[in-house]
Amino acid sequence: MKKTTRELCALCKGSRKLCGASICPILVKRILSPKIRVLSKRELSGYSEWLLVGEYGYPQVRFGPLSAISSLPWDPERWAKERFDFSRILTLRMKSLYPFQRRIVHKPPSFEDPLGESVLSIKPIEIELILRKEPRIQLRFDADIPPFGGSAPLQKLELEDNPKIPRRVENLIVDRVKASYAVRYLRKYGMSIYYIQKIFSAGFLGIAERRRIVPTRWGITAVDSIIGNSIIPQIKHAPSFSQTRVYHWEYLGNKYYIILIPNDYWAMEMFEVWLPNSVWVRGVGRPVVIRNYESYDGKPVKMDGGYYAIRTSVLEWLKERNRVASILAIRIITPQYIAPVGNWQIRESIRLALDSNPIFVGDLDECLQHVISREPVLRSVGIKESSWLLCQLAHRPLDYWLK
Repeated sequence: MKKTTRELCALCKGSRKLCGASICPILVKRILSPKIRVLSKRELSGYSEWLLVGEYGYPQVRFGPLSAISSLPWDPERWAKERFDFSRILTLRMKSLYPFQRRIVHKPPSFEDPLGESVLSIKPIEIELILRKEPRIQLRFDADIPPFGGSAPLQKLELEDNPKIPRRVENLIVDRVKASYAVRYLRKYGMSIYYIQKIFSAGFLGIAERRRIVPTRWGITAVDSIIGNSIIPQIKHAPSFSQTRVYHWEYLGNKYYIILIPNDYWAMEMFEVWLPNSVWVRGVGRPVVIRNYESYDGKPVKMDGGYYAIRTSVLEWLKERNRVASILAIRIITPQYIAPVGNWQIRESIRLALDSNPIFVGDLDECLQHVISREPVLRSVGIKESSWLLCQLAHRPLDYWLK
């Protein structure tokens, strides 16, 4: 991939994709610029769709609903399934707002407070926002959190509609149960993981006197960790697969390969390969590789939001099928990933990959060779030589030889 320069941009003119991006980031910026005027006032109507809690200044943090100032609120499952592209996602996210308050983490909002009700609603709810000053307009990007278009201190929030709060959630708020139990309970009964993340971060789960507001970035990973850790014991004695399978998905400039390896023990390793000129490695002439792994004890060596997003989707898929396996997950980030949009795209891409048919089935060596033949960059990365998981699998446990 070529490094972007003024000369290259002038030659390309946004049409020939000479830098490798699927859409021109300069044109996207130009297209989005006129749309920000809708936010340049202090009183706005919109939809409370999610929650954002910052970590800066902890234990006093910014707290407020991410609000869509459009008719299409944030819906990650739909966006991934329908393959929304960058131009559509960024256009929608530019028309969103973060109206925030300053809150001490041990003082979450009240159940009866309009702000609290808007967060607890399982469906986006119409709200009226009164801001202390005009929003500061700037499209914000983050690896874990969905983009948003503006922010301003919140003076008042009023509900324009009745919130839809699940009865199970109302019961958990008044019951004395731990937050980890509440997360597992809600997920067991089919609540969206994004809804659980939202009310977990808002401080609505847990024993009343111990409840805390949790910064969104921490809350996302915490919920993924709780759900994944609860599944590992459930699949411990489940049967495995007869052959190694390779699943694949591509979305927003990310390529995912999930290799399910027959094994009586859960283990997982992730290789995250950032290609030159991708969003975080501008000007670097070689791929940047990030690794993480865990053994059957379910304790990854690093705390990483992207790793936990993959882990949760894989474990939930295995649980649905009552199977156990070892997992080699490969994520390749190309220059077509022009801006981070949040780790929802990781979680949803893995689900869509596993729900599709495997692209290859065979023994482990054949599957690895198939993936490497599709992605020659993996040869230079040296996955086969540096993989912790493959090294472990090369040494069969004693009970294998006793069968």
